[in-house]
Amino acid sequence: MPVDAQNIIQALVRAQLIDDTYDRGEPKPCPVVTLSRNYGSGGEAIGRALAKKLAVGYFDKEILNEIVAQTGGDKYLLAQLDESVKNRWNAWILSFLSGDNLLTESYQRYLVNVLLGILDTGGVIMGRGAHIILAKNDIFRVRVIGSAETCAKRVAAEEGLSAAEARQKVDHMNHERAKFVWDYWKHRLNDQTEFDLTINTDHFEDLNGIPDLIIAAMHCVGIKTVQQVVK
Repeated sequence: MPVDAQNIIQALVRAQLIDDTYDRGEPKPCPVVTLSRNYGSGGEAIGRALAKKLAVGYFDKEILNEIVAQTGGDKYLLAQLDESVKNRWNAWILSFLSGDNLLTESYQRYLVNVLLGILDTGGVIMGRGAHIILAKNDIFRVRVIGSAETCAKRVAAEEGLSAAEARQKVDHMNHERAKFVWDYWKHRLNDQTEFDLTINTDHFEDLNGIPDLIIAAMHCVGIKTVQQVVK
């Protein structure tokens, strides 16, 4: 599905301008959830369903990469986004600066800008190290996991692969995701202390109830959602 980066960036900019008119003491109406997952754990379906329940956008690798690519090639869009998140960017640098190689690639800067912008619109962000990049902000960090055996069974059934092929794909995808987080941010993806909630889906016959479980956990730590507003 094609991504209209310009419309998304404009929405991020508008959200920042609107947010600046609010009392900073008020809770944000649109929460941000980062969702990291093992391949085959059901994380993608959980993330999409969660975004729908929270009435916020869903941002996966393909969407984020397309936004970053289009933004990086459009100086006007990049300038708009730089301006809209400059206050957050300064705070982010101060809190995150930890190594000589930080932000040596333009992809990193564009990605950070986009993720900082999402703080003002709300969203469910899949992977990309967002749980690390946004860790100092008021977000909820979820990790969805599963044993390699169970994840491989799901992948084999969903993608029509043999058991051996599915296991190989699960191992490869998990390795690539962990490598991305280490190469760009020098953090270990399996560090459970960097998440607020970890869910093992091995024994969930139906994943449809997991978004509600996540929302309940968000309420426990004081993050407001549309469900509370409706009540």
